[in-house]
Amino acid sequence: MIELLFYDTAAGQCTVTGDANEIKTLVKKPDGILWLDIEKPTYSDMEILEQGFNFHPLAIEDCMTTIQRPKIDKYIGGYLFVVLHAASLGLHKDKATSKEVDFFIGNNFLITVHVKSLGCITACRERCVKNPTLMGQGPGYLFYTVADALVDNYFPILDRLGTDIEKVEQMVHGKNENGNCISRILSLKDNVLTLRRFIGPQKELVNSLARGDYQPFISSELSIYFRDIYDLLAQISDTLDSYRDELTNILDGYRSVTANNLNEVMKVLTMIATIMMPLTVVGSIYGMNFKHMPELEWRYGYFFALALMMAIGLSMLVFFKTKKWI
Repeated sequence: MIELLFYDTAAGQCTVTGDANEIKTLVKKPDGILWLDIEKPTYSDMEILEQGFNFHPLAIEDCMTTIQRPKIDKYIGGYLFVVLHAASLGLHKDKATSKEVDFFIGNNFLITVHVKSLGCITACRERCVKNPTLMGQGPGYLFYTVADALVDNYFPILDRLGTDIEKVEQMVHGKNENGNCISRILSLKDNVLTLRRFIGPQKELVNSLARGDYQPFISSELSIYFRDIYDLLAQISDTLDSYRDELTNILDGYRSVTANNLNEVMKVLTMIATIMMPLTVVGSIYGMNFKHMPELEWRYGYFFALALMMAIGLSMLVFFKTKKWI
């Protein structure tokens, strides 16, 4: 799906179209600012970028893949190519995944390419349609608006991760522990590490934009805006670090609880085995097949043996209780 927002600087109006032929006409107009959004790009969509904007083939090739790390490249043709990542958390498997967004930023255009649908980009487009003056502030500010929305998308995911971490901590230390606890801890830790893998490079990328390293595409007036995004990314990074440490502590606590429970079971089994050992000895002695054993002919020999074993067992229980082993 391809959609174009064209802002006529003279009229102050925004035109929205998804017609490919009309798009090819509008991209050639020099007196406006355009935002071309491509969702689930096809090779025909890439032809519009190659023919209408003369982008480098490597940059276009990167748009057709979703394995790029966050990065920023400045091309001689007079544009920036930026790769950022949004984040999502599955509703069923709770698996954190990234959604790559590729940006082309020029003097009078912003182009966004993404394979998956992103609500934050849709919301930004709707804002521009309702308030065309946003596009009138230039492609750099428009890029900031979209990038800020992508970063804001991380916070609901962090809140959900925090809630899940609290629940799994209660599972470990509470009475509702179950066999899936260890897999849940490892799944949450994997989600945290996945998000950290993209936040780190993005933080450095935004920091370079805030320093004004990519003028005139990102003007010095926009530095303060990108510093704000950098602060948000730093906050996200710190939160993920705390989540990682907390999950490590929870995992250690789970192992300690499991080891303690195992020790309690082994303690009970050892106590039972220790008590049964002398009883087994008594039973073994009177189970021997010697002919001359005085107690075998005794009328009360059977009851004597039972009483002896009971007395030994009770004596050992009293001894264990005295030593506070039970």
